Amino acid sequence: MSISMLLSQIKSLETGITSINKKIDTQKLKEAKAIEKIAKAQKKSIGAKTISTISSAQREYQSASKELTSAQAEQVKLSKQLVDKSKNLTNKRSDLMKAQAKEREQHQKSMESLQREALTTQKSHIQEIIKVDTDNTFLDKKYDVFISHASEDKDDFVEPLARALQEAGIDTWYDSDQIGWGQSIRQSIDKGLINSRFCLIVLSQNFLKKYWTNYELNGIFQKDATTDGSVILPIWHNVTRDEIQKLNLTLTDMLAMNTAIHSTEDIVKSLKELVDVLK
Repeated sequence: MSISMLLSQIKSLETGITSINKKIDTQKLKEAKAIEKIAKAQKKSIGAKTISTISSAQREYQSASKELTSAQAEQVKLSKQLVDKSKNLTNKRSDLMKAQAKEREQHQKSMESLQREALTTQKSHIQEIIKVDTDNTFLDKKYDVFISHASEDKDDFVEPLARALQEAGIDTWYDSDQIGWGQSIRQSIDKGLINSRFCLIVLSQNFLKKYWTNYELNGIFQKDATTDGSVILPIWHNVTRDEIQKLNLTLTDMLAMNTAIHSTEDIVKSLKELVDVLK
């Protein structure tokens, strides 16, 4: 059964349960009023001084007794309906959780399959670039760090960070500096990734949504898998663990710097220490 159908059935059951509870409350009120009438009729009968008053009290007692019996019987009937609907609701919610879990599993498998295909394609593409680069210019320039980021984060964080890294003497591959007019974006990114020691990933909500950042991320994971030692340096920028986890579980398992806690100076200092150790 589809998730949408289960949700519809659950909503219908919840509405039905609410309606039954209201009806039960109504019958309880009728029951209370009937009990009150019976008490009054009994009091009236005890204090009666004429036959007509006694007869009137008896009629009132009988009428109230019928109302009491009816209200109690209706409550029993409604209570059974409530039990049945509540049980059905519990089953439907259980079915929904299983269906949602299955859907998440299928989605995760689909994403992993797409990522494997992308990694394979990118690996092949990079190998082709290396083969055709016969003049060896591809391997001339080396960088300490490659910055992977979303363009929406340039002004408030990435641009100042890139300049601070360069001022600290860290050779930085930054797209605004490296990709010129008319050059292939894909080829430039691949060259930058191959020739950089570390890959600094600015993870943000913008990053998680874009094509090029995901293309870069696939290349970074490929580089990390074929390099001795980790090359990935994640930075969390206005993003939560849950948001990152939806994209990739591996990224949330890596120790990261966070712009909510660490300043640009902190990040530059930490990266400078890593770079200096390798020089």
